[in-house]
Amino acid sequence: MNQMYQRASDFAEQAHQMQRRKITGEPYFSHPRNVAHLLRDAGFRDEVVAAGFLHDVVEDTPVTLDEIRADFGDEVAELVASHTEDKLQPWEARKSHTIEVVRTGTLEQKAIIVADKLDNLQSVKYALSSEGDRVWGYFKRDYEAQKWYNESIVGNMYEGLREDEIPKYFQKYAELCDWVFN
Repeated sequence: MNQMYQRASDFAEQAHQMQRRKITGEPYFSHPRNVAHLLRDAGFRDEVVAAGFLHDVVEDTPVTLDEIRADFGDEVAELVASHTEDKLQPWEARKSHTIEVVRTGTLEQKAIIVADKLDNLQSVKYALSSEGDRVWGYFKRDYEAQKWYNESIVGNMYEGLREDEIPKYFQKYAELCDWVFN
């Protein structure tokens, strides 16, 4: 394991230490760890994997983008920034912004978003098996809104990418989205 990987893992674990996943109740850090592992296993460079660990810290904890920049550099900070939602905006505006980033962003920006959404949807699939449609009550928006959001990510994630650069887990996300919502 390299130094940046370990530092980002430790930083994210510390930042999220008091948080739990809304569906499973497990420690929240399991999510950024899963995202980082998807990115690492797909062969992304260290800065992208680090951003995978850190993708939610600015959005969901008191950590600032300046702290990320100071500890991990401009590249990691910019990747985290491209994924960070402005919680002052309404849900629909935040999600539309993410869809636009996944449509127009770089492969690395897209990769972090899709890895994040894949891990989230895997939690939904798990919960559907035990809770059925009650699972949608965990979210700020209902099934139809979640369907719109996830299907919009799938509909835009390949934009501007060559076939040979698309990570395998993009297809896994598309298939899981189809399974959950159809």
